[in-house]
Amino acid sequence: MTPTTHYSRLVRVLHWTSFVAIATACALAELRGFVPRGTPERAAMMQWHMALGLLVLVLVLPRIGIALSRPAPPIVPPLSRAVHFVAKATHVALYAFLIVQPLLGVILTQAGERAITLPLVGWRLPVFIGADHDLHERAEDVHVLLGKIFYFVIGAHVLAALWHHYGAKDDTLKRMLPG
Repeated sequence: MTPTTHYSRLVRVLHWTSFVAIATACALAELRGFVPRGTPERAAMMQWHMALGLLVLVLVLPRIGIALSRPAPPIVPPLSRAVHFVAKATHVALYAFLIVQPLLGVILTQAGERAITLPLVGWRLPVFIGADHDLHERAEDVHVLLGKIFYFVIGAHVLAALWHHYGAKDDTLKRMLPG
């Protein structure tokens, strides 16, 4: 494939780094249920979960900028209008989740009077929101619900990529792979 048939190296690095960060953050969120409350291990898991969520937010912003400023490489063979519309809608949903989930995480953490400290470097995120038990509870409920919905959106994204590759036999997936 020629370079114009792939996303730029930067977009691919941002995509796959986001993938690793999201997968790890989700695994930590699920695994924390197996670690007793109030333990240093559980606190460390949650600090890593929050740090990875913030990393996802930082990574998605340039991706959105690039997506808005540069056309994606064309898909060969081209998609039907209906499939193209569903793909665009799914990507908008993915980007919305990648922005909203980390922001909700910050809100629920800070409203719950907990600090967000970045592991390894020890930097503490400035406090933007004061203690508010009701806000904490509502934000946590929405964060958890959206997290469960996000699993389905991610699954749809992965299944669509596989369908494009093996079913439609177009180059949708190959555009995001090294090459």
